Amino acid sequence: RHRDTLTSIHNLGTLLQNKGDLDKAEPLLRKALEGYRETLGDRHRDTLTSIHNLGTLLQNKGDLDKAEPLLRKALEGYRETLGDRHRDTLT
Repeated sequence: RHRDTLTSIHNLGTLLQNKGDLDKAEPLLRKALEGYRETLGDRHRDTLTSIHNLGTLLQNKGDLDKAEPLLRKALEGYRETLGDRHRDTLT
């Protein structure tokens, strides 16, 4: 899977999420995350952003039990790879 293709899938999922179409956005965000993990690994910034965005989507859907571990994993990854003061870690 090419990184640009994964980014396009992720961006479409994010757009649908922003439009409020969470059911259509979720499979796209999951597909992008799977591809990022396979291609870039779990600690790459794009993978961490994808984990975060899927967690946010699940939070918006009210699935807090599934959202929390994803958001914690993203925060942990940002701290380890970018540090505590990086803007991605702080947001």
